[in-house]
Amino acid sequence: MLTYRLRAALRDRNGELGTPAIDDVFEAADRKTAIEQARERTRVLDNEAVNAFWLTDAENNTIWSLRMADRA
Repeated sequence: MLTYRLRAALRDRNGELGTPAIDDVFEAADRKTAIEQARERTRVLDNEAVNAFWLTDAENNTIWSLRMADRA
């Protein structure tokens, strides 16, 4: 299993991210599974204090992100 980290914060109009309000570390078998889990968690973690989510791998590389405007 590999370790991933899903964070969420308020994104200002200028594009800057604030301090993460959500910081969730979890394990997944691979990158594809981690992204699927992150997508599901964004539905569960619906929080008005955040409007941007991003997922990083163990080396802190961003592998997926979502802005609230992108959610359908």
